[in-house]
Amino acid sequence: MADTPKEKVDTPTVDIPKEDVEKAAKLVLDPGYVTKKDLPKMADLAWATALSDAVTKHFLNNDDDHDPYVYFEQFDFDGGDIDSIIFNMDIIKTREAALDDLADALGEKIVNHEVDQTTY
Repeated sequence: MADTPKEKVDTPTVDIPKEDVEKAAKLVLDPGYVTKKDLPKMADLAWATALSDAVTKHFLNNDDDHDPYVYFEQFDFDGGDIDSIIFNMDIIKTREAALDDLADALGEKIVNHEVDQTTY
C-alpha cells in the first residue's frame, strides 16, 4: 500500500536585508563569525538560518575574491539559552572553538557534560 502524500507545509519566507547580508559577510571574514550581538535578529532561529543561507549565496554569487567555508550552528548554554553562530571554518577550525567564541561574545557559560563519578 502506498503512503498517502503529505500536504506540503508552507514555510514562511524570511527576507534578509542586503545590508545585513553584507555586514554578516564582512564579520565572517574578520573576526570569523557573526552572532546576535552583531545582528540582534539572529535571536530568531528562522531569521538566523535564512541569514546563513544568504551569506553563503553572497560568497558563491557576489564575491569572487573570497571563498570561506561558512558554517551555521546552534549551541545550548548553562541556564537553557540556545544561540546561533555563523562562522568561517577557515578561521575557526572546530565546532568547539565556535562554541567558545559564541560563549565569549554573548557572556554565556558553557554546559559542562563531564561527570565526576566514583564507582564502588
